[in-house]
Amino acid sequence: MGGTSEYRIAVAIADPANAAQLTRTAVDIARERDGEVLVLRVLVTERQSPFALYNDDVIIREFGGEEQEILDRVVETARGAVPVSGQLLVSFDVARALTNAVVEFDCDALLVGWQARERPSEIVLGSNIDRLVARTPSDVLVEKIGPADGVDSILVPVAEGPHAELAADVARAIAVANDAEINLLRVGAEDTTAERLLAGIAARVAPADVDREVRTGSVTDTVVEEASNHDITILGSTRQGMLRRQLVGSVPQAVGRRADTTVIITRREVGIRPRLTRLVRETL
Repeated sequence: MGGTSEYRIAVAIADPANAAQLTRTAVDIARERDGEVLVLRVLVTERQSPFALYNDDVIIREFGGEEQEILDRVVETARGAVPVSGQLLVSFDVARALTNAVVEFDCDALLVGWQARERPSEIVLGSNIDRLVARTPSDVLVEKIGPADGVDSILVPVAEGPHAELAADVARAIAVANDAEINLLRVGAEDTTAERLLAGIAARVAPADVDREVRTGSVTDTVVEEASNHDITILGSTRQGMLRRQLVGSVPQAVGRRADTTVIITRREVGIRPRLTRLVRETL
């Protein structure tokens, strides 16, 4: 990559109809961090096909014209506030191609789109997205495509942990870019724990305008009901392990499926890769 930004967010474009919404989110996040956006699109080949005789450059040159045109249009539309570039990938495995690209281009985050559909019980968000959430060595943001009529109000259900902190960071970036209000919602007892969590997240999303609220009842039902009053709901993964049903947690998954507005689920990368990346950057 030719850019010099220290922060890079990749956004994967599968359906061009969703490109504007996804790239807008990526640009908002990159702008706050003085970063850049890398738009990724995968030219999917069959595992056993004549394509195996050619390298990726030949495949793109000879057969990727339409895919490259789509990518170029997306990149051109997204340019403006931050540097935006594009990369066409070739693979029979979409999830593997995107994961490899995150590593190759040293991306800090990967944003992917999600359209909620009825799926087999062993699939949480979608087979490719499940693998990306589980294996991508960067932060992962999964955006359920909803109405895209502007952003005035953002709902952030408040919880503990690094994934919830990432949700707050994303909410702050989008709120600042759109002059939107952030509504912090804690579902549970109105006690010192709730006060501490709300105060901590409120400080984290500053300087955005913030409203705080504590409610009792079912976490999922309460968040889904409140989500209809906001343009975007952003919440952190609550996964506790690598079992498939725990990839993002039951509450984010249910909210994403049931809410009729845009929902972004965040998964913070807390492994060794971010520490290594920071060390390399500090050394260079």
